[in-house]
Amino acid sequence: MPNAGEYKSKIGLDSLYVAEVTADSASAYTAGTPAYLAPAAEATQEPTTSFEIQYADDQPFDVNASEGDTKIGLTVTNIDLATLALITGREFDAVSGRMFDNGGIPPYFALSFRSMKSNGSYRYYQYLKGMFSMPKEDTATKGEKPEPKTLELTYTAIKTVYEWDLGAITDSVKRIVGDDDTINFDETGWFSQVQVPSVSAPAALSLSSSVPTDGATGISVSANQTLTFNNALPASAIYNVALILPSDGSVVAGAITLDATAKIITINPTSNLSASTAYLIVYNMTDIYGQHLSGAVNFTTA
Repeated sequence: MPNAGEYKSKIGLDSLYVAEVTADSASAYTAGTPAYLAPAAEATQEPTTSFEIQYADDQPFDVNASEGDTKIGLTVTNIDLATLALITGREFDAVSGRMFDNGGIPPYFALSFRSMKSNGSYRYYQYLKGMFSMPKEDTATKGEKPEPKTLELTYTAIKTVYEWDLGAITDSVKRIVGDDDTINFDETGWFSQVQVPSVSAPAALSLSSSVPTDGATGISVSANQTLTFNNALPASAIYNVALILPSDGSVVAGAITLDATAKIITINPTSNLSASTAYLIVYNMTDIYGQHLSGAVNFTTA
């Protein structure tokens, strides 16, 4: 189940970085270290898509869909000439500080940026391969009121030649997207190196901790109980845990909730537990990866 934060609107844009793609073949993909491009004002992403409808028996029978390149329109305040020459395949003379627009062939670059959302979290974007075209520039005479002119870059992104292990399939990739509010996402190092697909096997589902601990005594009759798991759980996990009285097998009434990380289950009994009584928390869990774990935690109240 998605976190509520994933539905928040995007309200910002920053951290525009590029890295030259140094290799992309059937055997390998490599890219250089990302470098800051320019202060970003706007980024529009528009994939080229095609839908062809097949007709049979005088009615629509099937839809064939495909996706091609993606045009990213970038509006920046300005860009230094050395970087502009680099990303568009032009020549820059550092001695004279001039760029020579000789109509060169742009090299492939990876592009990354992020967008702040209304809750303060970020959504991150990484395009693995694409080319920049020379920007559109507007200039105007200075009037009574200053009218700043921006630079409009177009980046055309395509899929890599290299095919990645994506878990269920192996395929080439055009874009990677991450979100701070998505369970298990970690943005660490997003702009220090080009992000590439990586799929690793999840850790086996286990109970990281419980409150009370198994075998604990002297537990307050008014305390809640919690189970913390190492992997995220689906929303339905709350139906697979119960607080019971071992003496007669009855279930203790209460509210059971799953926290925002989807890893912590809290049991809040409707009324205080009985004093000097043994209780048992039983669980039969399946995490978001389909892994199963069952067990129990016993404790005795004060």
